[in-house]
Amino acid sequence: MNNEFKLRREQLLADLPLNSMVVLFAGKGVKRSADSDYPFTVNYNFAYLTNIDEPEAVVMMVKLNHRTSITLFVRDIDLNLQKWNGKYVSIEEAKAFSMIDSVVYFSTFETAFVSQLTRTGVNHLFLDLERLNLTDRPLAGELFAKKVRETHPALIIDNIYPMIAAMRTVKSDNEIKKIENCVSVTKLAFERMLKSTKNQKFEFELQADFEYELKRNGAAPAFDMIVAGGARSTVLHYLKNSEKLSENELVLCDMGAIKDLYNSDISRTFPKSGKFSDRQKLLYNIVLEAMDAVYAKIKPGVMLKELNDVVIKVYDKRLKEIGLIKDRSEISNYYYHGVSHFLGMDVHDVGHIENMVLVSGNVITVEPGLYIEAESIGIRIEDDVLVTEDGFRNLSECIVKSIDEIEVLMNNG
Repeated sequence: MNNEFKLRREQLLADLPLNSMVVLFAGKGVKRSADSDYPFTVNYNFAYLTNIDEPEAVVMMVKLNHRTSITLFVRDIDLNLQKWNGKYVSIEEAKAFSMIDSVVYFSTFETAFVSQLTRTGVNHLFLDLERLNLTDRPLAGELFAKKVRETHPALIIDNIYPMIAAMRTVKSDNEIKKIENCVSVTKLAFERMLKSTKNQKFEFELQADFEYELKRNGAAPAFDMIVAGGARSTVLHYLKNSEKLSENELVLCDMGAIKDLYNSDISRTFPKSGKFSDRQKLLYNIVLEAMDAVYAKIKPGVMLKELNDVVIKVYDKRLKEIGLIKDRSEISNYYYHGVSHFLGMDVHDVGHIENMVLVSGNVITVEPGLYIEAESIGIRIEDDVLVTEDGFRNLSECIVKSIDEIEVLMNNG
């Protein structure tokens, strides 16, 4: 498996110009309050190339006319801090995990970096300059770019993020297995929660059942879980999960597992009572119909944004038939998100939704929804799907979804 990380580095270096260097940072914990930090999350582009999940690590990759070199820098061992925070990765362990021969301590990084600029002719520096919004906290690559611009103004600084992102959109067999493993854990956790729903009273009790099963299987929540009953299910990012559930309402759950740095992302909607009403069945089956129409469209060569057009087409017909809308423009009152995003190391994984053309190896979500606040009904159904050479494979087909499947499990599980 480690060969996979080596091949990724070789591919990236092959695409770089001569006399260039890539520096990527693992990142470090973010202060929460007083002497407390938020849990550390490694920079996924760094981990994608190194297989190292360790704070304050750096990888430096250099491409010259006559050679390439890769050096991994890991935290200097602090025996006192290890007593408080746990064992640091050793140089030998880092070599084994990453398959990088040159592994040294971080205290040597600045000297090694400057040496490449002054002795080898490196004139082009690539950093991970990912930024989603102007107000985002600057990440390590951006802070390093600012520092280097002051000390080496002639150095060309460029963004490596789009190149790595393009690589990450196509999943290897090993990556797909990791996502499938997350789906399998999500299945177990969802079924545990579903079987107990009739006997639970509050949203947070369902969340507790789900997350307990994740922990039992060595996984963690991929994101802040949504457990939304009734009208709360029409709020896309409802996160309080604190309200009492009514017997006659639907419950929308958006949930997933993270394990080995990969994620699942699943949504299911089900009746608190264990039995769908006729109105709930009607609306639920319309969402399923839109989902099936999207499946029929998925194949290499299709633009990702085209999948949402399929949902709109189904809703334009069906919502008019049931009298919910009179004009296509009204659909946005009841469906106000896209049907798909990429999935992988990030839940909303790298890839430009507007411009991406699907290729074999993409993993995407399919998640149509309907949200009718006046009826206190929100429905979202979401699967994780692999694009194959001749179509698709539903990685989460194992998770119950039809009305009959859900009712049987809730009443006979």
